Amino acid sequence: MRIKSIVSCSIGNVLEWYDFGLFAIFSPLFSRLFFPEEDPEAALIMTFGVLAIGFLCRPIGALIFGYLGDKRGRVKTIRLSILMISIPTLLIGLIPTYASIHLWAPIILVLIRIWQGISLGGEYSGNLIYLTESAPTKWRATITSLAGTGANLGILLAALVSTACSSIFSDAFFQSAGWRIPYILSGLLSLGIYFGRLKMQETEAFSHLRATHQLAENPIKTVFKYNKREILRTIGMVCMGSIFYYLSFIYMPTFLMLSMHLSLTHASALMTCYIGSMIFLVPIAGYICDQVSRRKMLLFNVFFIITITVCGFHFLLGTFSYSVLWFLALITIASSLEQATTCVAVVENFPLPARYTGLSLGYNVGNAIFGGTAAFVCELLITKVHFLLAPAFYIVISAMVTGLVVFFFVPDTRGVNLNE
Repeated sequence: MRIKSIVSCSIGNVLEWYDFGLFAIFSPLFSRLFFPEEDPEAALIMTFGVLAIGFLCRPIGALIFGYLGDKRGRVKTIRLSILMISIPTLLIGLIPTYASIHLWAPIILVLIRIWQGISLGGEYSGNLIYLTESAPTKWRATITSLAGTGANLGILLAALVSTACSSIFSDAFFQSAGWRIPYILSGLLSLGIYFGRLKMQETEAFSHLRATHQLAENPIKTVFKYNKREILRTIGMVCMGSIFYYLSFIYMPTFLMLSMHLSLTHASALMTCYIGSMIFLVPIAGYICDQVSRRKMLLFNVFFIITITVCGFHFLLGTFSYSVLWFLALITIASSLEQATTCVAVVENFPLPARYTGLSLGYNVGNAIFGGTAAFVCELLITKVHFLLAPAFYIVISAMVTGLVVFFFVPDTRGVNLNE
């Protein structure tokens, strides 16, 4: 039953990130469908802005679902979050385009993304907590890394589905109705996951918290009173990883289309191969993390990412070559190591009474500030300032921030008691 609970928890990440991946991949199409076509560059920037709005709303959801997770339990909360995710996902597949309702189209899209962002505010962080608290101590990073595997599988499915739909359907049908099919199917599958989570078991850590009468009266007040340092550490730890992942794998198809003039199909197919490999690489990285300290792994990841980024992005400004393939392979390895380490380190960073609230808030604030705006900032710099290496320097700066936070403020937490 515990294994089934872990699988059910991980599957929720698949659809969460599947929806996010679809929106990112379809961004060039959405910029034409939901915004005026007079200025294509401005429309694409606004589309990435809508993507960022969903992230900026996640801290609100973090407080709502974090409160419930620390008061009512991990399982009840992640059941509710997946149910709330399914509705806006269905709605994206049903809303009219700009050609039909004009300015109401982007307004409705923004409102749906706000709803979606709030709903997602407690899903991924709740899954991290559930997996970490359910795992044996010596396999904690390996089990928690399944959240990253689920996220990568979701992005992979988004890339495969978008490639399949654009290949199977005619261009006219795909732009008018074909793009809606993946969203409608995703919403229906989310409802199926909700029913699968009805059989999930509560974690031992929360059961201990409830049995010993240590439940926080108000987890939000508790976390702001006692855990401000842990929140800031979490924001610092996710800074590099969020920017690196979103620019290297979500924004990368758009960057390849701009710099190398690859088609959407070819760019998506290329990134699909690398994202697919992370489904296996992230658990391997989790196993490595279980053998060495979290702190050493975090610092190594910072050094590795700084070393490869600027030179690697320089290759992407030329013609397509084997050097590009090697660089994409290196960033895939680097991201796998980062995902496996950060996921478990941020959970172990928090004490038990307000863990769900504190982790959700810190994780989602960090992703909203850094990850959610990364594509928007880089697209703005590239199109308006014509600074094509903006993604590389943005990643390096974020890595330096994370490195300083880890070096001065993050202790090693491998083997820490999660019931305290």
